[in-house]
Amino acid sequence: MNCRETRRCLSPYLDSELDPTTTFAISEHLRTCDGCRRRFDAERGVDQAIVTGLGAEKMPDELWREIVRPLRAPRWTIWRLYAPLAAAAAIALVVWSGWPWRPAAQQPHWVVREFLAETNNGQPFASADVQMVPAGMTMPRRPVAGLVVNFTGEAALRHVVQCVRLDTVRDADGAEIVEVRLNCCGEPVIVRAAKRDQPGRLREFVGLDATRLASLPSQGKVAVSEREVGEYVVVAVSRHPTNELLAAMQVQ
Repeated sequence: MNCRETRRCLSPYLDSELDPTTTFAISEHLRTCDGCRRRFDAERGVDQAIVTGLGAEKMPDELWREIVRPLRAPRWTIWRLYAPLAAAAAIALVVWSGWPWRPAAQQPHWVVREFLAETNNGQPFASADVQMVPAGMTMPRRPVAGLVVNFTGEAALRHVVQCVRLDTVRDADGAEIVEVRLNCCGEPVIVRAAKRDQPGRLREFVGLDATRLASLPSQGKVAVSEREVGEYVVVAVSRHPTNELLAAMQVQ
């Protein structure tokens, strides 16, 4: 997937209208291409601004009076004259109000959309380099070199964890993010970690409690978990419970 193809598909990608294969290809391109990622973030910002603006608008009183004036005419002849106008006005009123009895489907949160795209809608990660995680898995790459996942005790007994890939990347804000891809008990998990003072796109998760995390718009029972470990903020996305996975993290 090159830049030209990616940019042509950004709008349907934002609206989750593409097939899983194309969605995954675009997501992978956006992870590595700063220019396309900035363009995608700009289109997403415009889309959110339009939705917010429409939700905040109210019908002007003058427009409402013009709509109902023909309906209040007492004579049948006047009603027949204005009936088409009244019907058109009613349709305009429905469109203006956003068709409240059939609200538009809410888009999943961006971390959920990326998870579904990068896992082909929740399929386990497949790789020739998959390794079983021993007790005490250390992430040796900056900026989280001191962050350790220690699978001992109950966590080791209750979960079978395979490490697929560990990368250090930069997000759209230029922050260093460590991304770990795991299979936990046969389910894919994406874990992202960053310094709390430079969290990049993860800043919106800092300090969120379980209730607010559960309220994030999702799809396909995908859940988002967050934990602050020392100076790091760690976010995990999966259909599989990840609380014990995050609880096993500690700073050396």
